[in-house]
Amino acid sequence: MRELRLPQPSRGGTLSYLALNGIILAEEEARISPLDRGFLYGDGLFETLKAEPGRVHFLARHLDRLARGCRTLGIPYPGDADFRSLILELLDRNGIRSQAAVKILVTRGTHRGHLTFEPCGPPTVAVFARPYTPPNADRWAAGLSLSLEREVLENPSSGICGLKTLNYLPFLLALDRAHRRGFDDALLLNGRGEICECATSNLFFFRGGRLETPDEACGLLPGILRQAILECMAAAGEPVLEVQIGPEELLQSDEIFVTNSLVEILPVGRIEGKIFAQRSQTRAVLERFTAWRDGRHD
Repeated sequence: MRELRLPQPSRGGTLSYLALNGIILAEEEARISPLDRGFLYGDGLFETLKAEPGRVHFLARHLDRLARGCRTLGIPYPGDADFRSLILELLDRNGIRSQAAVKILVTRGTHRGHLTFEPCGPPTVAVFARPYTPPNADRWAAGLSLSLEREVLENPSSGICGLKTLNYLPFLLALDRAHRRGFDDALLLNGRGEICECATSNLFFFRGGRLETPDEACGLLPGILRQAILECMAAAGEPVLEVQIGPEELLQSDEIFVTNSLVEILPVGRIEGKIFAQRSQTRAVLERFTAWRDGRHD
């Protein structure tokens, strides 16, 4: 599940705050060097989380993935950062009283004149928080519309496969093409013609009463909510089947939904010209997941 939109400045002249290298600043005061490798090369990682006053959803899982990505790329992980306190303080400073979309970004730091992954000094760490409004009942009833992106974007053999990197342009291009055609998001394929995920979310579908999802081996980014759904359904004795599936097979599904850390679960109403009107099985998964999530402390 990928989604990389930075918060917009507040209206009415009210200051918005972010955290930069552990210090909370007004956005207007924040400064990052133009030589930062995240700016120059997209050399970094990010996580998108949902939070509300007193709670940051699945924070430990997000930080674990961030730490694994840092190890893979050789970026020093900011393990001494108290991300929970920073995030909750940002919600308070920004006057967010309900749900928030939170972004954590980590880059390799300032460019030192070489392109290789040699030490670049301390990493740059930024945390943003903006108000988030979840999908309402009308949005649920309508569902998402998805285009089928024929250009191959997923490469299971890539060294960065499975990393949530700042190199986001291929997914933005797919999303932009989808929006220009009037769709909400784009379905992405790998070189074998298999469905992987959407540009901003993972995918689940019901076929013959069984819940399925594309296999991680196809090259998808395994989202935090995707893994949570797998665990939730396994705990309920209804494990999700991970499969290889092509577009034509997917279109024969009874119901389809997407997941990411913000929307959590949202039905798909249309793929290209194919309508998916049923919601009952998806709603049952949502109810089961909500109870499972609220009974946890991560």
